[in-house]
Amino acid sequence: MNKNVYELAGTTLAGCELINVLGSGNNGVVYLAHQKNLNRYIACKIMTPELQEDTAYVDTLFTEASNAAKLTHPNVIQALNAGVENDLKFFMMEFVDGRSLEDIRLNSPEIISTDFLLKIALQVTEAMDYAWCEHRMIHGDIKPGNIMIANKDHQVKIGDLGLARSSNGMTSDPDDVMITPLYAAPEVIAQQNTELDQRSDIYSFGVMFYELACGRAPFTGNVEQLLQSHLYALPESLISMNPDMDRELASLIDSMLAKNPDDRPASWKKIRADLQRISDRLTAASQPLPKGDVKSQLQEFQNAAAGKPFNSTSWSAEDRSKKLLDKYPWLLPAMLIALIAGALISIPFSLGLFK
Repeated sequence: MNKNVYELAGTTLAGCELINVLGSGNNGVVYLAHQKNLNRYIACKIMTPELQEDTAYVDTLFTEASNAAKLTHPNVIQALNAGVENDLKFFMMEFVDGRSLEDIRLNSPEIISTDFLLKIALQVTEAMDYAWCEHRMIHGDIKPGNIMIANKDHQVKIGDLGLARSSNGMTSDPDDVMITPLYAAPEVIAQQNTELDQRSDIYSFGVMFYELACGRAPFTGNVEQLLQSHLYALPESLISMNPDMDRELASLIDSMLAKNPDDRPASWKKIRADLQRISDRLTAASQPLPKGDVKSQLQEFQNAAAGKPFNSTSWSAEDRSKKLLDKYPWLLPAMLIALIAGALISIPFSLGLFK
């Protein structure tokens, strides 16, 4: 193999002209390409020379590419083609005009708010739940570099879904395992099971989310230190790393980092439901107070606490009280102050001081 995979601009593969390098990863170099017959831009990954010489790996990758082509989800980068031409083994996919989470993390960290993270996470978990439930497919290499955000509509697009499992080498020989150490699950590192499930991806997702939420990965160091930390070290709680983080959200992320897969959230569906509930709560808390004076709002709270209906809803008294407290957190201390003041005023009368 004499071709330098970084110097293929102008080459045509399967009717697509390679234009320029977009990036590179564990298993190849990605080019922006122009698909001439459909007059559209796509992304084309060319495998590195070392991997192209590994026949078993290439066969596995093409099998996985065939499986990846079955994925049709708005949050998954669509697989388009795979093959060999001019001694180059390639994989073609949908081109996303946008930025990776890794680029945002490194160059625009100021935009990573809780709201931003929740919007990204909800889309990732929906796509991963689809891949697992519909195709029993895991990713194997969830990390910021594999999550794209489209410029036009900020839609999330997950890359390498269906491919990373083969490229991460689920083999019996630890020397063959190719992983991204910063995000690898303990059971992947230890080769504890050959049949991995969604919980390994959930661990990597938790590591990524943790890093984005506080600006630092749960574990740092060289490759060996990272692998040992994933296996044996306990990360600092996220809330201690970012005290401004929503506590429930921080706790959810921490739970994804459990060493034992059985101690992590059991499914993407469960995580997505939790994220949606947190998002709804934070959205409701950020809403402005409705028009009305303090007296009417206090009366509304008193009616709810007494179990009286209001606003034509069917909530229970407990639900109504909780809802109002979520909306008006100042109501409870205000009522307590009013009750204490009333009690103090009544004391002289109860003692007969004003007879």
